Amino acid sequence: MIIAIIPAKNISRRLPKKNMTKIFGKPLIYYTILYSQKSQMIDKTVVSSESQKIITYAKKNFLETIVRPSKLCGETPIIDVYRHAYKILKKKYKIKTMVGLQPDHPDRKISLDKVIKIFKRKKLDFLYSKDKYDNKNGAHYILSKRILEGNKSKKTSYIIDNCTNVHLKKDLKKVKKNLKER
Repeated sequence: MIIAIIPAKNISRRLPKKNMTKIFGKPLIYYTILYSQKSQMIDKTVVSSESQKIITYAKKNFLETIVRPSKLCGETPIIDVYRHAYKILKKKYKIKTMVGLQPDHPDRKISLDKVIKIFKRKKLDFLYSKDKYDNKNGAHYILSKRILEGNKSKKTSYIIDNCTNVHLKKDLKKVKKNLKER
């Protein structure tokens, strides 16, 4: 089973409440939910958050949710958030792969199915995305069961997805422009 996790915390240092900031009348998280739901390979999409507002929004969109402890918000390594979700979800599902999709990349350039196919074809344990300047971004984190259970990666790779990494108000302008062009 392939499960997508959208880690959507309420707290953001640079752009307050950014995951619920509206672009064209929809919150930022909407675009990541839509991206996941367009995939033919994702079996389930789950939102992990400490925010009741975000959890309510996810449930209104018929998504399963995980209440994330506040200690896993802020400057926590994202792998800890994915492992937390895995520990909860593995009780219900036979997870082989977890796909992490951070909501602050609403204008991803590569289809999710294409990214998952690369992960499978190369028989990876971990695949992440970078922008064209070689900066790691949270647009895609694909993790094998092996990594989620705390084992070392045998095979890691990355893809280039030059999408916007939203941190500031000026980034929202770039996202609007990119989404309009689609």
